[in-house]
Amino acid sequence: MTGGGMKLGEERIPPDEAEVFEALIATNLKTVWMEGTTAKRGQHGKHHGLAKGTFQVSSDLPEGFAVGVFQPGREYRCQLRFSNGGKLDDTDEDVRGMAIKLFDVEGKKLLAGRGPSTEQDFLLVDHPTYFTATMAEYLAFNRHFTPIQDMRGNGMLPLKVIRALWGLAMLSIFHRKTLKAARMFAGRQVHSILSLTFHSTTPYLFGEGRAVKYKAVGHGPKGGTLDCDNGLGRSLRDTLRQAPVTFDFGVIVQTDAIRHPIEDPTVDWEANGANFISLAKLTLEQQENSSEKDALAEKLRFNPWMALPEHRPLGFINRARGEIYRAMSNLRGRKTR
Repeated sequence: MTGGGMKLGEERIPPDEAEVFEALIATNLKTVWMEGTTAKRGQHGKHHGLAKGTFQVSSDLPEGFAVGVFQPGREYRCQLRFSNGGKLDDTDEDVRGMAIKLFDVEGKKLLAGRGPSTEQDFLLVDHPTYFTATMAEYLAFNRHFTPIQDMRGNGMLPLKVIRALWGLAMLSIFHRKTLKAARMFAGRQVHSILSLTFHSTTPYLFGEGRAVKYKAVGHGPKGGTLDCDNGLGRSLRDTLRQAPVTFDFGVIVQTDAIRHPIEDPTVDWEANGANFISLAKLTLEQQENSSEKDALAEKLRFNPWMALPEHRPLGFINRARGEIYRAMSNLRGRKTR
C-alpha cells in the first residue's frame, strides 16, 4: 500500500543534506570526553556491561521474510552492549540503549572504509520513537544541546557552563516542542536493563520494497529499587551470573507510507496499525563479567551502516548517523591511549 504518491520504503533526500551533515559532525565531535586514558562516546558513553550470546533465527519464518541475516534456523554469535543515553547515575531518568553486534555474517557491508567485515550491527533504545521529526529540528537540537553534553563530560568550566545555559535557554524559548519530546524520550527510571523492550526508532530496508523497524522484547527479571549509581550494571552482572536471559527480536512492518513514514521517526508505527513479527530469539548465556569485557565494551564500534545491503538504514536520522558515528569513532580511536 502507498499513500500520497509515496512508495513503501521510499526516502526523500533534500539537496542540502551533505552541508547539514558537516555542521552536525562539527557539533557532535565536541561531545567526546575523556575518562582516564579512554575517549568516551558523546552519546551512550556509560555502559552497564557487555554480554555475549546467540542470535537464533526462527526455523519457521513467515513467507517473504527470509531476507539477509534472517535465514531459517541460522544461528549467529553476538555481543551486546547496554548503556545509558547520557547520564552517569543509573537512578536518574534517561534513555537506555542496547547495541547488538552479530558475527559470522557473510556478504559485503554498507559501511565504507572498514574493509571486509563479517559483522552486522543493530542499535536500539527503550523508547519506540525519536524526538525530532525533521532534519531542521535535528540540527537545531544538536546545536543547542551538545554544549550541555560537553559540560557534563568535559567539566564545568565557566565558559562551558555559559554555553550550556545558553543552549538550554534557546531550546526552552524556540524549540519547546522538541525539548518536551526529548524529555519524554529520556524521561524514565528503570530497575533492570534485561526486562525492557528496545526499539530501533528509525526504519530499515528489509529486502526489495519493504521497510521495517526493529524491536527486541526482554524477558529478564524486572529487578528491585536501584540503590546506587551503578545499579543497572550490577543487576545485569548478577542476573547473568545466575541464568541466561532471552529477548524476542523481530520487525514492525511498514504497510502505509503515510501512516508509517520513513522520514519522520517521531511516529509510532505500531500505534498506527503496523504489526510486529517475531523473527529470532536472542539468548544471553549465563556468564561472568571481567575487566577484559569492560575494556572491549569501550573498544567495540557500533554503526547502523555496518549492515548488509538488504538491511540498509533509511531516513534522515540514519543517514546523519552514518557520517557522525564514523567521524566520532575515528576521533575516539585517536584520543584513546
